[in-house]
Amino acid sequence: MPPDFIQLLVGGILLGGIYGLAAFGLSITFGVLNVLNLAHGEFLMLGALMGYVLFSAFGLNPFISAMAVIPIFIIAGIGFYFLLLKPISEKPPHQLLVASILVTLGASLIIEDLTAYFWERPVTGIAYSLPPLELAGVVVSSTRFLILMYIFLLAFSLQLYLQKTYVGKSIRGITQCLEGAKVVGIPIVLVSALTFGLGVALAASAGVFYVTLFTVTPIMGIPLSVKYMCIVVLGGLGSLVGSVVGGLILGVAESFTAYYFGAEWSPTIAFILLIVILIVKPEGLFGKKG
Repeated sequence: MPPDFIQLLVGGILLGGIYGLAAFGLSITFGVLNVLNLAHGEFLMLGALMGYVLFSAFGLNPFISAMAVIPIFIIAGIGFYFLLLKPISEKPPHQLLVASILVTLGASLIIEDLTAYFWERPVTGIAYSLPPLELAGVVVSSTRFLILMYIFLLAFSLQLYLQKTYVGKSIRGITQCLEGAKVVGIPIVLVSALTFGLGVALAASAGVFYVTLFTVTPIMGIPLSVKYMCIVVLGGLGSLVGSVVGGLILGVAESFTAYYFGAEWSPTIAFILLIVILIVKPEGLFGKKG
């Protein structure tokens, strides 16, 4: 197997893991709140910038920073929910969806402009690296490998959280049947706020790893949000496994597309995959019919 193939595969899997982590945050937000958060990518961008500051100013490595940003952005997400989303939450489902798109798009543009005002130059990554690893005769970045393992561990922990804790079970219950969740006494507003906070915190945590690999700019948020929507549809709404697998598929596809056809074709592959999955399996790879 050619060394280039291994490098592309490893790079694509790592990128896909970052995509999947952020996309699951968007998926559970939509599943619980019926809100399409177009500001989701902005929270990844803010997490990336915070990771950069924590590393450059305090020497904090990305693995610690990725955990440190989670409680910060959970609080920020809860505040965002009560300030902008709670006031529209009682609207009928279709009106709520449209209103959420407009509200979060406006918030996205405000975050983008404020960030660009205070942060004029792009961030071209952080100089954090570990000694390389040799796998099957191919030298790969140990930093990238550990980031991937970290993402999988976080995804596994999140799956346990959703299955074993009261909040996790409440999130799943609201996703499956809102009226039933109300009947059994689940505090809808509180769980919705926590879910939104968790969703944006996952995006921010993924952003810390994103800045170790790619350039971060204030205007990157909306294109990333659209890409995560494609991943959510590809994997299946509300499915953690689907988000991770969908992210991995897109990451690997982008990696090989950029290498063989040019980087300008990478964004296109998300929409090609979206069209294919909508034709072949509209509910997504791990979604449930109906």
